[in-house]
Amino acid sequence: MKKNNLQIVILAGGTGTRLWPLSRKAIPKQFQPLVGKQTLFQLAVSRAKKIVKPENIFVATNQQFVSIVRKQASIIPARNILAEPSFRDTATCLGYAATILESRNPGGVMSVLYADHLIADEAELKRKILAAAEVATSGKLAIIEIESEFPSTQFGWVEVGKSLGKFRGEEVLQFRSFHEKPDLPKAKKFHAAKNFFWNTGLYVWKTDVLLSKFQAHLPATFTHLRKIAANLKSKSIITREYSACEKISIDYGIMEKVNPNEVAILPAKLGWSDVGNFASLKDELSKPLENLVENEFFALDATGNFVKTKTKKFIALLGVKDLIVVDSGDALLICDKSKAGEVKKVVQYLESKGKLL
Repeated sequence: MKKNNLQIVILAGGTGTRLWPLSRKAIPKQFQPLVGKQTLFQLAVSRAKKIVKPENIFVATNQQFVSIVRKQASIIPARNILAEPSFRDTATCLGYAATILESRNPGGVMSVLYADHLIADEAELKRKILAAAEVATSGKLAIIEIESEFPSTQFGWVEVGKSLGKFRGEEVLQFRSFHEKPDLPKAKKFHAAKNFFWNTGLYVWKTDVLLSKFQAHLPATFTHLRKIAANLKSKSIITREYSACEKISIDYGIMEKVNPNEVAILPAKLGWSDVGNFASLKDELSKPLENLVENEFFALDATGNFVKTKTKKFIALLGVKDLIVVDSGDALLICDKSKAGEVKKVVQYLESKGKLL
C-alpha cells in the first residue's frame, strides 16, 4: 500500500435519539462529553490521529454541525469536513465521502470510524485497520468485527467461514452472511458459536471499489454521485443531487447485496461500545449493580441506577433498581434500564407534536 494511501472517514452526522434528553438535534451525543472531559467525537479524532496524519482524516457530518466540528477538531483541514446537505442515511453518506476521496486520491483506501463509538484498545484497532487496508487493496470489502461479550439482541451479527490467511500478522476470515438483531434464544446460540461476531460497521475498502458497488446495486444513487463528482465546486448541484439519493443504510443498500466472496472479516477484541442508549452508557461507566450518580447521593436498597441532572441537587434513591433518570432542565426522562432502547419513541412523539427538541 502506498504511503498516505489510507484515509479515515469519521461519521459524525447522527442525531442520537436514544440518548434524549441529553442528545438534541442542535448538539447530538457525539459532540457531548458523556464519558470524560472530551466529547465522543474528539475521542474518535484522537483515535484516528494515532493511525494517519490529520490531512488524511475526514469528517462526514450534516451541514448544521460543521461549525461544531471545526471548533472541536481544529486540526482537521476545513476541506476535509464533508458537509451533508440533508439526512440520507449511511449509504448516501459513505458514497458521497467515497466520491470526494476518489476525486482527490484515485484508488485510495477508506476506513470508516464512528464519532459515537468507544474503543478501549486503540492499539488493536490500529493493527486491524492497517491489516484491513492491505486486504482492501485486493478489491475486497473488509469489515473489522467484534468478538461477542454477551448474547446481545441489540446488535446485528455476522457469520464467518474459513480462514483466508493472515495480513500483516492479523487473521482474516471468509464472510458468509449478515444476521439482523436476533431474539434472545438465537443471540445465545450466536454467542456460544465460534463463527459469529457482532457487526460494527467498521468498514475498510478502496473508494473506487465501493463506488463500483453503488453502480451495481444502487444505480440511481450512483448516477447522482457521478453528477456530484463532475460538479464538486457547485454547492447547489451537490445539494440537489445529494438530496435526490435514496435514503437507505449501507448495510441494506450495498453490503447485503454483494457477493459474500467479495467481503472479508477481521475479528477483533477492541473493548468496543456504540453508546447506543443510556443502558450501554451506564454499563460503560460503572459496574452493573453500582449506582451511577454524578451528584452527592444517598442510596438504600437501591442498585444499578443511573441519575444525571443539570444542576447539582442532592439525590436520594430508596428501594429502586435499574432506573434511568435524566434531567436536562427542560425535560425529565424516567425509564427502566430494560427500556433504554425505546427512548427514541419519545423523540418521535415530540416530533409528531411539532415540539422543539
